[in-house]
Amino acid sequence: MKDISLDKAYRLLNHGPLILVSTRSAGGDYDIAPIAWNCPVKKSPTTVLAAIGKSHKTYDNIKETGEFIVCVPSAGQADMVKDTGSVSGRNTDKFKEFGIKAGKGKNLDCLVPKGIVGAIECKFKEEYDEGVALVIGEAVRAYGSKEGFIKRVYPENREGRTLHHLGGGDFSADSRDVI
Repeated sequence: MKDISLDKAYRLLNHGPLILVSTRSAGGDYDIAPIAWNCPVKKSPTTVLAAIGKSHKTYDNIKETGEFIVCVPSAGQADMVKDTGSVSGRNTDKFKEFGIKAGKGKNLDCLVPKGIVGAIECKFKEEYDEGVALVIGEAVRAYGSKEGFIKRVYPENREGRTLHHLGGGDFSADSRDVI
C-alpha cells in the first residue's frame, strides 16, 4: 500500500454514479448541473443527498422552489456532463447552449434529459452547511429507462451503464461484469 495525499483521498470513494441535478428558478429558468458527491440517505421513503456549492445557480433554484430532479446520466452522455459543468447556469441556458433534448418531469417542473438511466424527483427536505450545502431531498417519484433499469441499474445493457467521476475531467463507466 502507498500513501495517498489527503486532498485526493476522496477519490477512493468518489466513483459512485455521477448525477445531474435539474432545477428551475422561481422565474421559470431551467438549469442542470453535474454533481459528483451524492448518496442515498434513507431507503423508505427514498431520500438523497447532494453536495452543492452555495454559489451555484442550482443551489439558489432549489432554495427558491423547494424541488429538484436527480438525473442519472448514461455513460454515453459524458460530453453532456462535461458541457453542463463547464459553464454557469447564471449566464447560460445549458439546455439551449448544448442542444440537450429534454422533457418535463412527471411531477415536478424541471427538465429531464432524454437518454438517461433514470431520475428521482425530489422535494427539498433539509440542508447542512459543510462549506458546501449538503442538500437532502425526499423522493416524490422515480423512473428508469426500460433497458437501463430492470429492478436495479442494469450495466449489462448499454443504456444502463452509468458515469463515475474519477477526479478532474476523468470519468469511467461501470463494468458490465455483475458478480
